[in-house]
Amino acid sequence: MEKRDAILWGAAGDDLAGSDYPRMDARYGPLTIRRVYQRPRDGVPRSWAASNAGADVGKRASCWSGKPDMRAVASGRLDERILDFLRSIPKSHVAFVTIWHEPDVKLKNGTFSLSTYRAGFRRFCRLAKRVQDDGWPRLYTVQIVTTWAGTNPAKGRTYADMWPGDGLVDCYGADGYSHVGSKGSLWGPAVAFARARGVPWCVPEIGYGDRGTRHVSWMNDQIAYLTSTAAGGTHTRCAFACWFDTAGPISTPTPGDEPAWIAAARRASRRYHFDPARFVL
Repeated sequence: MEKRDAILWGAAGDDLAGSDYPRMDARYGPLTIRRVYQRPRDGVPRSWAASNAGADVGKRASCWSGKPDMRAVASGRLDERILDFLRSIPKSHVAFVTIWHEPDVKLKNGTFSLSTYRAGFRRFCRLAKRVQDDGWPRLYTVQIVTTWAGTNPAKGRTYADMWPGDGLVDCYGADGYSHVGSKGSLWGPAVAFARARGVPWCVPEIGYGDRGTRHVSWMNDQIAYLTSTAAGGTHTRCAFACWFDTAGPISTPTPGDEPAWIAAARRASRRYHFDPARFVL
């Protein structure tokens, strides 16, 4: 039976193609989703099987983000390539897809303009909607922002500024770390935004920051918040969450090699385990 109260627990590891995932799964699984990234030089992969998410099929769900040339996406030059890529995803596979996650950071750095981002992301979502309508019910669009953009909004980089328009995003994702906050002070703005747009929420990246608390209570507090807090739509809690178990510019691998953190992640995976093949948003 399909359930709308499930949460999938997963992680992002060091290897983009996922060769280290079995080790993470053994340490604090069962993990039911993987956070997957493509580099800018990858463009749009020729197929799902050839992408860094190819190894997930038949094993777990995927949260995939690509970094194709945003101007080319916005212009329509990559339409057929994107459509072919999305149509190569097995129809039974649960896949959350996006391009240029954390656009607030890229906008601040000048990677592209807000107008280019909105046009490109809007076009990508519309293409994904076409594929959904063609019979891919487990394909979901996700917009992934930082919690920082919600807790410290800046003109031109607010959640509302970056939103592509209603009816295009299936799930609203927020990447959050301990040095930004905890529970409602960390996730609250993103949850409120998703609720106002009538869509569920998710956490594609979660972990300890490079400063501040290291106590396991922070992990336990976030697990309690994610599993008990709904946004919009019919999903009754956060749809999925992925530990950021790799080195980042502002983060510490979570759970990494810390025994207490590993135990907390394992408890969440086991208590809330749900077969991804039965997951629906």
